[in-house]
Amino acid sequence: MGLLDQLLDPGFRQAASVEILVGSGKTDLGSLANLISSIEVRAARMEAASSTITIDDRRDTNGDFMAADAGIFARWEPIVINADFQTHIEEVFRGYIMELKPSYPQNGGEAKLVIECLDDSAALSREHQRKPWGNETNPMTDRAILEELIQPLPLKLVGGPDGSNTRALTQDATPIAFLQDRAKANGYEMIFERGEVYFGPKRLEGDAQAAIMVYAGDATNCLNFSVSDEANKPDVVAWEKAPAVDGDETLTGEATADLPLLGQFAAASEGAGLGTPAITRIKGEGDETVEEVEARAQGMVNEASFRVKASGELDGTLYGRVLRVGGTVSVDGVGSRNGGIYYVDSVTHQFNPDGYRQQFQLIRNAVGETDAVGAPPLSTVLSAIKNLF
Repeated sequence: MGLLDQLLDPGFRQAASVEILVGSGKTDLGSLANLISSIEVRAARMEAASSTITIDDRRDTNGDFMAADAGIFARWEPIVINADFQTHIEEVFRGYIMELKPSYPQNGGEAKLVIECLDDSAALSREHQRKPWGNETNPMTDRAILEELIQPLPLKLVGGPDGSNTRALTQDATPIAFLQDRAKANGYEMIFERGEVYFGPKRLEGDAQAAIMVYAGDATNCLNFSVSDEANKPDVVAWEKAPAVDGDETLTGEATADLPLLGQFAAASEGAGLGTPAITRIKGEGDETVEEVEARAQGMVNEASFRVKASGELDGTLYGRVLRVGGTVSVDGVGSRNGGIYYVDSVTHQFNPDGYRQQFQLIRNAVGETDAVGAPPLSTVLSAIKNLF
């Protein structure tokens, strides 16, 4: 029985199934889907999403291998991986096939085709470009540069502010490397998913994703959950910028975290009794403007404020959603200190004969259980409902 058959088997807890579409025409794999033994998708805020598809290949009566010789899989073919929850379908990964790795061991029954993929950002890595952007009289925003660079691709820019105005900036890199530098200069994230690009700061406000439920009786969807609370992170990032003209003074400043708290008490507040804050110092690099040094310092201290980290694993079928990076999620059932809203840092999605699992890493800049403003924790609501029956 193939992976998709096992995931669709009613005896398998009516598990979520997986759908793979290849090529610009989004061709379904058909009978080849039955040969898939595992799928892993790795998504993270700070790097490109990737996926690995492993197929147990078989020879047909002509001596050809059913997957490797099918003519479906090829380098730079678009590929989409969806999770089908029977009531709805959610996209898990979108990108391009980057590497095909067939293997033919001595035992022909163990032949495999491994397919490695990268997200849509891969299309921006094909050409090293030298190009000027903006000048003192006609500055361009980073958002305008990004829009121009992705214009030939089937991508849509969503959300986020404009970013810095460039000042006679010269690109001497691939578009994706250049854009990563611009994201760093602004203290931004850049996330490619579902045919969209987000370029902006952490998205901490708005509705949280479906709750991660730990120790919640029949509502439990989390298989394990652990937390680490790190002390040695800076409270302040001090910066300095050397003068552009000899004789001018060196410019200096300090940045402290300015993001909304995902909890009742800032994680940094527990070290306040030591008298002095923890400070990291940086200097302006190359031709960075003062505004860019300030933005980089602000991004560093904001990132450092997320001292609380959590990891765990979801049963994808019970969760019933695709947990997405770069958004908030509520965690319930782990007590008043560690419960509440977290930010999703990374998720590894695994489809195999054991089911659909989502291994996650979360971060948080505060402690103290909170959900939506004015709402009690989910466990309280569930207990109240249960007492009615």
